This record gives sequence, structure tokens and C-alpha cells, in this order.
Amino acid sequence: MRFTILGSGTTLPDADRGPAGFVVQSDGAAVLVDGGSGTMQRLKRAGVDARELDGGVYSHRHLDHCGDLAPLLFTMKVGIDIPRSRDYPIWAGEGFVDFLEGLRSAYGHWLEGGYQVPVHELTLHGPDSVVLPGGVRLDTLPAQHSAGALHLRFTSPAGSTVVFSGDTGPSDNLVELARGVDVLVCECAVPGPTDYRGHLWPEAVADIADRARPKRLVLTHFYPTVDAGPAIELVRATGVPTERGFDGQVIELD
Repeated sequence: MRFTILGSGTTLPDADRGPAGFVVQSDGAAVLVDGGSGTMQRLKRAGVDARELDGGVYSHRHLDHCGDLAPLLFTMKVGIDIPRSRDYPIWAGEGFVDFLEGLRSAYGHWLEGGYQVPVHELTLHGPDSVVLPGGVRLDTLPAQHSAGALHLRFTSPAGSTVVFSGDTGPSDNLVELARGVDVLVCECAVPGPTDYRGHLWPEAVADIADRARPKRLVLTHFYPTVDAGPAIELVRATGVPTERGFDGQVIELD
């Protein structure tokens, strides 16, 4: 399984870091995970043609995580040389069906091609699990955020594991899902608990690391108010190997 960070930034413009986006590849299949603006270009840099994706997973519906969905469906429709004909399935939290219908009401037939976009909604009230293209198992638990937010765990056919926190405040569910995983990709968006309870700050990330004990921790989604260097050192003090993720970073697992 290959997990590639397409966007390690936030909604704020950054020349080096785009909004959240990832791609999971296994057994010849490629599944997009989230996708803020610019994701299609970053996919291409990673060697993945957006028109050939095998499906999409969304942690929640905020624009810095799904802003490229309408452009993605549009490019699949237009295609020019290879217009899409096979379905493009999406897995996301409850409410995503209505969200997609809202996009269709705004853009009309421009989002309707020779393929269907079946949406499989995942519960916001407990654990859920599906098997994605490529044989990767997706397990989810609700996150402490809004817009249908979920924590995501990807397990390869060989048993390797990656967890993406999504956007979240302090979360026992994240600890449970990330316990002992090979890699935890976790947001560290704000400097302290008074800024916004729907995001994590360095001490909160350190608490999650200490309790979950992932083998590797990759931090993303830093807003400019967070000093990334000291934040990383604080989390490393738990004994969990910690680094800052970057756009284009490839994480190879069995």
C-alpha cells in the first residue's frame, strides 16, 4: 500500500502546501482521500490521472477537504481523449448525498457523464467499515468536528495501517482507531485549546500520541499561528517518532 500526501496545508494560500488531499494505492487501484483545490494537479505530479481514479473517500465536507470534487467530476465527464464510462464510487459521512445533490443543482449536466457516482454514506454514530478498491479496508469513527467529520483508518491486504485524523478536536475515537498503527497522519491546526475546539493543538496531539502509540506520526494542517518546530519537538517528547508532512510525500507500506 502506498499513501501519498497531496496536500499538507490548510485553506490559507501557501505556495508550497495545498489544502488536504491524499491518495491510497494498492493492487493497481488508486483511491482519492479528500481533495481541496489543486488536488488534480498534485495527483498528476504523483503519477495519477484524476480521470482514472477508482473511488474517493472524504473525511468531511469543508471546502479545504473537498473543493476539487466538482472540477474532478467535470474533468471525468469531458475527458476529451478518455471520457469516463465506469462508476466513480464515493465513501463519506452521512450528509454527503445531499451535498453532492447541491453541487449538481448548481452545475447541472456538467457533472453528469457516462458514469454514475454512487455515494456510500458512513455512520456518524459509531464505527463503520468497508472494503475499498484494491482490497484496502477502511474503518471509520466519528471525529470532533462538523460537516460529517470522520477519522479514517486504511488497512492494506498485508495488514499495514495508516490513520488520517481528518479535522478534529481532542478525540477518544482517534486514540482508539490509531492505537499501534504504522502511521498516524494528524492535524495540528491551532496553537491552543481556546482557539477552536474543532481542531488539535500541540499538547492535544502529544496526548493522542502518548495514548495511541503509533509507530510513526506525520503532522499536517498547521495554520500560521502554530510554530511547527516546537510543536514537533513537544510531540516527539512522548517517544513517538514525529515529523512534519509535505506535499508529494510518499509513505510506502507492506
